[in-house]
Amino acid sequence: MKAISFKTVGCRLNQAETAQMAASFRSAGWKIVPFGDPCDACVIHTCAVTVNAERDCLRLARSVKRMNRNTTVILAGCAAEVEGEQLLKKCGADMIAGQRAKFHLPRLLQSPPGSRNSLQELPLFNSTRALIRVQDGCDFCCSYCIVPAARGRPVSRPFKEIVDEARALAGQGFKEVILTGANLGCYSDGTLKITSLLERLEKIPGISRIRLSSIEISTVEREIINYMAGSGKLCRSIHIPLQSGDNNILRLMGRHYTAEQYRNLIDYAVARIPLLGLGTDIITGFPGETEEAFNNTKQLIIDFPFSNLHVFTYSRRPGTKAASMPGQVNRGEGKQRSKELIEIGREKKKAFASHFLGRKVSVLVETVKNNTGHGWTEEYIEACVSQPALTSNEIIDFIPSSCLDGILR
Repeated sequence: MKAISFKTVGCRLNQAETAQMAASFRSAGWKIVPFGDPCDACVIHTCAVTVNAERDCLRLARSVKRMNRNTTVILAGCAAEVEGEQLLKKCGADMIAGQRAKFHLPRLLQSPPGSRNSLQELPLFNSTRALIRVQDGCDFCCSYCIVPAARGRPVSRPFKEIVDEARALAGQGFKEVILTGANLGCYSDGTLKITSLLERLEKIPGISRIRLSSIEISTVEREIINYMAGSGKLCRSIHIPLQSGDNNILRLMGRHYTAEQYRNLIDYAVARIPLLGLGTDIITGFPGETEEAFNNTKQLIIDFPFSNLHVFTYSRRPGTKAASMPGQVNRGEGKQRSKELIEIGREKKKAFASHFLGRKVSVLVETVKNNTGHGWTEEYIEACVSQPALTSNEIIDFIPSSCLDGILR
């Protein structure tokens, strides 16, 4: 039996697709082994969002080749789609597989005779939460983003196919599913939108929690918030990318909203859902970002109860409009601004988690060691629970008495 390993770089959509690829190989007669173990082939599922992400992919490919020159190294996904054969020259990998080819890799690698067609196999996860890819592609064309080139225009999976997959995952024992896509709010199957899908998934026995990856403002964010407020299974946690709190920078980024519209949305969300887990993405050092523009972003972050900040320092991504924009900000200045926001984010994370001291919270236990379970609340707060006879993949209620660095205990 041939062995294969996988390494995913990037977003939850990549993670969901890696699970699909792993399932196709397992069905084709391959053994799935942990990344770093000896294997016949290794798939690096690449990310092209930033130059640094792409470099990480190349570094991983080189490390696999150093460990075993006979391992077939495949670069799959976004960077492979954007860069093509140039990637092989940069790292000495053996094969590239773009967005379509990556789902046919067992056949392309000449799977053992008698293997089954595995394209409809259930994704293979090694975690307690299952990712369901409901949509791919984006046509928002933000000036810093390579995703439209890497993944193409928005395409949604059929409604029934998603429901069937969720039902099968529930049958395998998954209690929480995470819906993901390149632009999740754009999901559409005829008249059926993302809220229609949520409504249907809630009816599946065995699924106790539904979680969403990020939702772009100017899609269905208010509909999602309204649905979440009355839902029994949709986790009270939402990630709405901001990127900048300055209108001029938002315009240069090609975003579809103003800082005032973003403020109004967050006001609406926290009014509808008190103690809402609220995450966002921020880019610092974007071309043209002055000190005043940065301060506008910082003030917006300070004004709202964010619990999870993803802060990135802008780096030029070849193939994007922003790469040739005037007013490129010194990289060191961008990093300093990121550091400042990251520190604010840490304090906000701790402040948000502390609101739950003495309150009953629900935790999905992911790992257990020495009678201590580690997992996440539905608000996406990290938690450690000490109880006898804990097992992974169970949802338990507990009342935290302490909060250390934003972790409930």
